[in-house]
Amino acid sequence: MRILLVTSSSTRSGGARQALYLAEGLIGRGHQVIFFTPSGSTLRTLSDTMPWADLPESPGKWKDALEAAMPAPGHGPCIVQAFHNKAVKRLAWHGLFWRRRGVVCVGYRGVVYRPGNPLTYWSPGLDAFVANSHACAKVLRGMGVGERRLAVIHNGIPAARLVPRRGADAVSAELDMPAGSTLLGCVAGDKDVKGVAPLLRAFALACVPHGAQHGGPDSNQSGEQTDGTPASGTPHLVVVGVTPSRWQPLCSELGITDRVRLVEHSNCVADYLQLLDAFVLPSLSESMPNTLLEAICSGLPVIASQVGGVPELVRGNGLLVPPGDVPALASALTTVLGDARLRATWAEASRAIAPGFSPHAR
Repeated sequence: MRILLVTSSSTRSGGARQALYLAEGLIGRGHQVIFFTPSGSTLRTLSDTMPWADLPESPGKWKDALEAAMPAPGHGPCIVQAFHNKAVKRLAWHGLFWRRRGVVCVGYRGVVYRPGNPLTYWSPGLDAFVANSHACAKVLRGMGVGERRLAVIHNGIPAARLVPRRGADAVSAELDMPAGSTLLGCVAGDKDVKGVAPLLRAFALACVPHGAQHGGPDSNQSGEQTDGTPASGTPHLVVVGVTPSRWQPLCSELGITDRVRLVEHSNCVADYLQLLDAFVLPSLSESMPNTLLEAICSGLPVIASQVGGVPELVRGNGLLVPPGDVPALASALTTVLGDARLRATWAEASRAIAPGFSPHAR
């Protein structure tokens, strides 16, 4: 089957990556895929073998470019799926002209805020919508998208994305991580919505009463937890995907500079996930975050903000906290730092649900 995927994004955003993972899976199943992106899209750096095609700079020329890639009328079925708002809007219009030639048009929605213009979602030019979370689908239903046109398909993480490129010792040396440390981690960005500031403030609060420092309530004179298990090591935090100079002043203000490692963007977050004792997602808004899925599929216990589709991923494998609530997040961090047995239980739960987020299960 001929399948055309279209993204109007020029970046390697979460939605663009999901489109790429979908394309790779479809090709693996024998379909003929052509992937349209802006010519300068950084997504193309992630695959040398994908059959890329240039989306014209002028949106007025998109229709002709896509039609040129379709089978001739009567020569087989064709599906066109659009990712990102601009592409979905265009497909809602172009699809009106392709209905007679048997082209099926699908829109993808991966954010939970309500669109400003409902006409795209009412258009008969779009035969179906895929939402990446039930929270996202609820928004679309509220705009009048009927159940017959709506499917929820959670994001998937390919196995290759979970394989470290460097050994744990090398990454630990890069981070200058003291032996025996308990390491929390986050993959985020500099935008406020990613919640780095609340995370740093919560981590500072969680460090103060921690038993490894001050003989807090979860430890005793023998260095064991009150439940008899060994006390956790000194807590540290690594935040991947940020600009260190942006956050170093706040770390200094909070007195946690020696406990926090700030790492710029990495194409292989698995290098860092392999070191973590627990993963934290402090975002203020999300639908179905790839970073949290990667952590779960790596078998990590998680602490995450209760936003969008995140509660669909935290099912006995961690804790949910209100977004931006620093005291609540600090309490959750204290819990996960102070109980190794609980971390092990949550890690096992993550491993149990991980197969459901493989691309093969999509």
